[in-house]
Amino acid sequence: MNKLLSGLGGLLLVGAVLLYQQFRHVSGIAMLETGVLGIAAILGVLHLISHWRNR
Repeated sequence: MNKLLSGLGGLLLVGAVLLYQQFRHVSGIAMLETGVLGIAAILGVLHLISHWRNR
C-alpha cells in the first residue's frame, strides 16, 4: 500500500511540473526531458526506500 501511495505522489509531482511548464509555454522537448528526469528521480527514491527496508 505504501508503494502505491508513494507512486501516486510521484506521479502527482511530475504532473504538476509538466502543467507548470505547459503554462509557461516551454517547448515539448524540455517537457519530455523534465518528465523523464522526474520519473528517474521517483524510481531512484523508491529504490532507495525498498533497499533501506530490506537491509
